[in-house]
Amino acid sequence: MSDGKQTALSRDYKVLVSSMGISRFGTSTFNLVILWVILSVTSNNAFLAGLGDGLISLPLFMSFFVGAFIDSSIHKKSLAYIASLLRAIFLVSVLFGIYYNHPLVTLITIYASGFMVGLTSDVLNSIRANWTKQFLAEESYKAGSSFSNSVGYAAEGFGFAASGIFLALGSIHSFDAIILVFIASLVPLFLIHPNEITEKKNTINSAKEGFSFISKTKSLKQIMVIALIANLVFGMSGIVFIALVKIKLGLPPYYVSVIFLLFIVGTIIGSAVAPRFKGKIGKLSFVTFSFLGLSILTIPFLNNILYIILPALVIGTMIGLVNVFLNTAFLKIIPTEMMARVNGAFNTFSLGATFSSGMLAGLIIQLTSVSVSFFVIGFGVLVANPLWLIFRDLYSLTI
Repeated sequence: MSDGKQTALSRDYKVLVSSMGISRFGTSTFNLVILWVILSVTSNNAFLAGLGDGLISLPLFMSFFVGAFIDSSIHKKSLAYIASLLRAIFLVSVLFGIYYNHPLVTLITIYASGFMVGLTSDVLNSIRANWTKQFLAEESYKAGSSFSNSVGYAAEGFGFAASGIFLALGSIHSFDAIILVFIASLVPLFLIHPNEITEKKNTINSAKEGFSFISKTKSLKQIMVIALIANLVFGMSGIVFIALVKIKLGLPPYYVSVIFLLFIVGTIIGSAVAPRFKGKIGKLSFVTFSFLGLSILTIPFLNNILYIILPALVIGTMIGLVNVFLNTAFLKIIPTEMMARVNGAFNTFSLGATFSSGMLAGLIIQLTSVSVSFFVIGFGVLVANPLWLIFRDLYSLTI
């Protein structure tokens, strides 16, 4: 268990996490709402829905250079304000598309807004990565990661639940609410007081320093390889679970909220109990990935929404655990001045895989079935799992 010293989190860190929570609430609501709306206006075309999901992740391919720019910037707080406002402004275009009542116009405005939400999220995540390292003492890394993940997952859970309610009230009301949430995420930023660098650095040199650090840190490269595979697989889950409810089970949208809410409850539980686990990250993560893959493989055999409760909780719990393990390892390995760059590289080379995974999942569903897509995800997790044992530098890292 964590001791009292580990749980003493700074005020600035708590405010930062609250801002992140509001933002995550908005993005999770947005993610599910656009998938449902796209499926509705395209007569259940899962590929086009997957494309919309992928466009949110497309900016992550530029994430390393975004991180290099953020690390070298002397105006991080101002950039956070601008990013939060831009995502709200772009969502107004979606309202125009819905009012115009033409499927093509609606698709274009949703795709454009999705890309902007992804880009601004990338900027905000890089800034938060820098501030997280700045606001946390080393002995608080695990407790801070647990707190941040718990708040983030709770916010996602409320967002998923809200998406079903908003959709039941209508698409326009859904986007109205999301716009207000993104504006609200600005408020905590005014209360944060980070130590900004006083001299602007050259972004190109900043990027070179980041590449050099990553190339020399073997355990970091190993984490990125595992994350690349894992995110390629998990990037499919959004469209797959939506398709499970809408296409396979033929249920109304609030059942999507139910499944994702159960999933999020699990991630909150996993994040909350993660500080109690100590040892080698490879051993801990191998066990969690094994339970994760097996739980996903049970879902194709379940045809009743009530039977999906247990695997959804287990899946969420395992993801909550492993995310805290990885976040703690990142904070241990990476110095403050490198956080945005390394976070950007992580997004570019691993999370960027979700751009193609959403479309891949949609294509699999179109060509085969929802059940087959769950088999692909489950076996993908199990196939990647032995890497924890092969990557000895990463395996032996103690958290």
